[in-house]
Amino acid sequence: MTGVQTCALPICSGRPELQAHIDRDRAAQYGVSVAQIASALRTSLEGDTATKYRENGKEYDIRVFLPEEQRDLLSLVPTMVVGARPSGQPLYLYEVATFENAVGPTKVERTNRQRSVTVQGNLMEGYPLGNVKPGIDAGITQLREQGQLGGVSVKWAGQAEEMASSFANMFSALGLSILMVFMLMSALFESLLSPLIIMLAVPQAMAGALFALSFSQKSLNIVSMIGIIMLVGLVTKNAILVVDYTNTLRRDHKLPRRDALLRAGPTRLRPILMTTFAMIFGMLPTALALNQGSEMRQPMAIAVIGGLLLSMFLTLLMVPVFYEILDDFGQGVTRAKERLLRIKAKPEDAEPELVFTE
Repeated sequence: MTGVQTCALPICSGRPELQAHIDRDRAAQYGVSVAQIASALRTSLEGDTATKYRENGKEYDIRVFLPEEQRDLLSLVPTMVVGARPSGQPLYLYEVATFENAVGPTKVERTNRQRSVTVQGNLMEGYPLGNVKPGIDAGITQLREQGQLGGVSVKWAGQAEEMASSFANMFSALGLSILMVFMLMSALFESLLSPLIIMLAVPQAMAGALFALSFSQKSLNIVSMIGIIMLVGLVTKNAILVVDYTNTLRRDHKLPRRDALLRAGPTRLRPILMTTFAMIFGMLPTALALNQGSEMRQPMAIAVIGGLLLSMFLTLLMVPVFYEILDDFGQGVTRAKERLLRIKAKPEDAEPELVFTE
């Protein structure tokens, strides 16, 4: 896979071992099971605690196993007794098993009581983890569809697992910040439409942040996500200035909606520029990363600057458009609500009244 550099460390091919393959049919003819054969081999080679010796209140294990000279030679393993024939004669291992020289694992790792193998790799320079991981996932999915993985399950660990967990938490924090800002503005404006118009500036800021990260060749990581979360509270101030002044002109000066919007834009342009450029120049030293160790915070400043710049230019264009669209929608909902209330208030079964005039 491009972008992944495997470690150039010597890999052990495994530990040589002698494998005994039990012939179940022949073992059944002699009246022994695979479990009995395995237990007999383990007792012979590893030993088994047959009983305990007690003396002066202390216990000592009495472990029974074959003598050392019979356990160290591979040639003697097939002649080990693993049971008894129905006639009472000993049953040897070579009579119920075949042998094969093979290579076994040097160690067995388990995760959640299942055998696991860890595959490690280092990313080459210029390949972020978030870009390499989808390519590896696609390759694993293709192998699974072709049936080449068998019953093997693949799970990410290390930095990939931490990245997934961190991004999930960050997206939760982003959604919570948007919700909190919307609730606060709804309480202050005493309306749902005005905060909704203001919150439409958030996607514009996110687009500017992603464009700035792409232009500066920075990856979307935890630090840049913090900058995007900061933008939720920063970019809304431009839309607040325009929407609040428009509402003031319509409410206090009785201006039509279009005239109020055309007047609010030029009037609020100066404070928008002042506050935006103040925050941009405040983030500029961090974005330039002039000091050692400041590269870690650089993506956050770049994301904030990109979001503020794009939001500054689009606020004066998009907010008036959104204002008119949502205001028409709100007036339509109000008229429909009033019409529905009048229909419910009108008596349906009232008898016609006769009026006599001379």
